[in-house]
Amino acid sequence: MTHAITRRGVAALVTRGGLAALATGALAAPALAQGRFPSRDLTWLVYQSPGGSIDVTTRTIQPFLEARGFKSQLEYATGAGGRVARSKLASNRADGHTIMTEVAPGVSVDTAMFEVPYTATSFAPIYGWQSSGGQLNVKKDSPIRSMADFAAECRKRRVVVASIGRGGAHHLQLLALRRDLGVPFDIAHFSGSSAAYAQVIGGHVDASIGGPASGSRALDNLHIIGVFEPTRAKALPDHPTVTEQGLTIQLVPQLFFAPTVAQDRVAEWGPAGFEQRLGEAWGRFAATLSWLRVERVTGDAAVAKAWAELVDGRIDPAVGVIAAL
Repeated sequence: MTHAITRRGVAALVTRGGLAALATGALAAPALAQGRFPSRDLTWLVYQSPGGSIDVTTRTIQPFLEARGFKSQLEYATGAGGRVARSKLASNRADGHTIMTEVAPGVSVDTAMFEVPYTATSFAPIYGWQSSGGQLNVKKDSPIRSMADFAAECRKRRVVVASIGRGGAHHLQLLALRRDLGVPFDIAHFSGSSAAYAQVIGGHVDASIGGPASGSRALDNLHIIGVFEPTRAKALPDHPTVTEQGLTIQLVPQLFFAPTVAQDRVAEWGPAGFEQRLGEAWGRFAATLSWLRVERVTGDAAVAKAWAELVDGRIDPAVGVIAAL
């Protein structure tokens, strides 16, 4: 399994050893009829609070799995930027009955920065979703209406911005924003976008970062001041990117599942047609991966160097780094 720390992904994970059982059950209908797998409902771990993007996308995917014989029950294991949930997943029996919605580079960050009872190779990915970025938002009636207003406010007083988890891609995006804007602001960490947005709406913090999809659902209470994507987000077509506002900010991309787009395509093509097209598209993508060069680094110093290069944007996009302590 390759864990590239130059990309961010949202994926369903199982404890390594459980992937084979899940794949066999998914691909062989007779196995389901014979009762080999699953023998009970799956436990699906979610490490951010209900109402956020990870929760919503997980709930969107649930019916697709259930229609194929994999009924699941959500369990919220929040805290520590996902380390609580990852520790719980790692301690479970590797039989495929416990899975988790993950956001990379979470596991890689954990193993590089914290004492955790797992490594990236403790887990096996089942599938991933779509590429997306983030957005910076303030309270609906905030005097901060643009990125220029935000920067000016940071120069005048102490500004606090909520992240949706320590060590994740959105945290990294805030660090890049602070560096590239050249202004100071504090970062407060919360468990998921719903918790972070509540802090903004309640007036406890000045701003929050979050995903375009979750931001689009909160527009009655939030004002989006900038989108961290190369072009305008489909979920936020009326809100400008930071680049449109004349800023040069390093973007931290993420792989993410877009539920509204998927639902539209399922409605248009039908479930079977959606799966066929998805499989064909994935096959075409996999056939293009000859450009990817995998490099392995081992040891504290080498991992720290690779991490610093990632944060500074100095890693070649054609390189996938596998780090081991």
